[in-house]
Amino acid sequence: MTASTLGLFIFGAYLVVVIAIGVAAGRQQRSEADLWVAGRRFGTLMMTLGIMAAVMHGGAILSGVAFAGSFGGVAILPLMSFAFGFLFILVFFARKLRQINIFTLPDFMGDRFDSNTLRAFSAFVVATSSIVYLIAQIRGIGLILEQLLNIPFVLAMVLGTGLFIFYVALGGMLAIIWTNVFQFVLMWIGLIILMPAVYNAVGGLTSVMHQVEAVAPGWTSLTGTTWNWGYLLSWWLVWFVAYSTRLELLTKVFVARDEKIARYALPTSCLLICIFLLYGNLYLGGAARILVWDSIQMPDQAFPALSAALLGPFASSITLTGIASAAMSTTDSLLLLSGAAVAHDFLRKSYHEPRGIVKSESYYLRVSRLTIIGIGIIALLLALKTPALILAIVSYAVAMVGATFFCPLLFGLTSSRTTPMAATASAIGGFLITAIWVGLTLAGVPWAVAVHPIVPGMALSLLLIVGLTPITASTPKLVLHRFFTEI
Repeated sequence: MTASTLGLFIFGAYLVVVIAIGVAAGRQQRSEADLWVAGRRFGTLMMTLGIMAAVMHGGAILSGVAFAGSFGGVAILPLMSFAFGFLFILVFFARKLRQINIFTLPDFMGDRFDSNTLRAFSAFVVATSSIVYLIAQIRGIGLILEQLLNIPFVLAMVLGTGLFIFYVALGGMLAIIWTNVFQFVLMWIGLIILMPAVYNAVGGLTSVMHQVEAVAPGWTSLTGTTWNWGYLLSWWLVWFVAYSTRLELLTKVFVARDEKIARYALPTSCLLICIFLLYGNLYLGGAARILVWDSIQMPDQAFPALSAALLGPFASSITLTGIASAAMSTTDSLLLLSGAAVAHDFLRKSYHEPRGIVKSESYYLRVSRLTIIGIGIIALLLALKTPALILAIVSYAVAMVGATFFCPLLFGLTSSRTTPMAATASAIGGFLITAIWVGLTLAGVPWAVAVHPIVPGMALSLLLIVGLTPITASTPKLVLHRFFTEI
C-alpha cells in the first residue's frame, strides 16, 4: 500500500468520526445557548481538554516548528507570554466573565459600557481578525494534507476548509468541544509516535542545542539568529496580550458550568501546554533545523518534512492526520465566533432589539450558519494568495484583537469608573493604529518593520482609556450593578 493510499485511508476514518460528531451535535441545537456556548454544560475535565486543544492546535505546531527553526532561541518567548496571559485571564477575567452569563466578547463590550455602537464595532473586529487568523490555519491544514494525501496544495486547503465548515455550521460549540477532545487525542498520538524517531536521530534537548548552534550560529541565544532586543520585547508583548485576550480561550470560559470550573481548568491547562510548547516548538524546531532545513522551500514545511524523513508511511500518516485534526481545533472556534459576531452581536443585539424587531431563535441560528459558511469561503480565497509565514499572519490577527479588547476588558472588569466613551475610543483607536501599522509592515516601510504593530496599538489604546475616563460621562449605575454588585 502506498503512502498516499495509507494517508487517504487514515484521514478518511478521521472524516467519518468528525462528521458523525457534527451530525449528533446538530440534533441538539435548539437555541443560541446550544449553538454558541453548548448550553453551558461542561465540567473541569472537558473544559481543560477543550482549552488545550484550542491552543495546542496543528497551526501552533507547524508555525512553532517553523518559527523556532528559522529564528532560534526567541521561540521560547511565547512560553512565558502564554503563562502570564493565562494568569491574567485567571486573575482578572474568568470569574466575572462567567458570572455575568454572556455569549460572546462583544456581548461584554456592549453590556458593560451600555453601547450598541461598541458592541457592533467589537463584532466587526472579531469577524475581521477571525478571517486573518483563519487564513493562517487554512494554510497550515493545506500543508499537512498536501503531504499526507499527496494532493495539490490548493485542493488540500479546500478539503480541510470544507470539513470544518460542515461540522461547525451543523453542530456549533457542542460539536467543537467534542471534536476538540478527539482532535487533541489524535494530535498527541502523532507527537508521541514522532518523539522516539527524533530522539534517535538527534538525541535529547541538550544534544539538539549543541548541534543546532553548530549549523546556525546564534540559534541558542535569547535573541536568536536575527532579532534585536526591541523587536524581541515587542514580540513578547504580542503573545502576552494575545493570550490574555485570545478569543478561543475566552469563549471556552463561557461554556463552563460555573465560575469555579472555569478557574480550575485554566491553570491546569496552562501547566500542560507549557510542557507541550517546550517539546512541540523548541525541541522539534531545533531538530528540523538540523535534519531537513536545506531540503524545504519555506519554513512552514519543516514539520511535515521532518515527519516524512524520520517515520515510515503508516506512522507518518498517523502523525500528520493528528496534526491536521489539531489544526482544525482552533479554526472551528474562530468560525463559530464569526457566526456569533454577525448573527448575535451585530444583527440581533445591535440592530434588531434596539428597534423592537423580534425574530425567532431559528432565524438567528440560520443566519449564524450562513455566516460561518461565508466567512470560511472568504478566508479560503484569501489563503490562496497569502505567502507569509503562518505565525506572522497569526501575530497580526491577535495584535488587532489585543489592541481592541485588552484595555477595555482589564479596566472594565476591575474599575467601575471606566466610561463608555473612554472604552470606545480605546477599542477603535487601538484597532485602527494596529491595522494601519500591519499595512505599513507588509509594505516594507523600514521604521514600521522595526516594531511589531501591537506596540503602537496598545500604547494608543492605553492612553485613550486612561486619559478620557476622568473627563467623560460614566456608565449608568443600573448597568454597572450587574458587573459590580457593591454599587
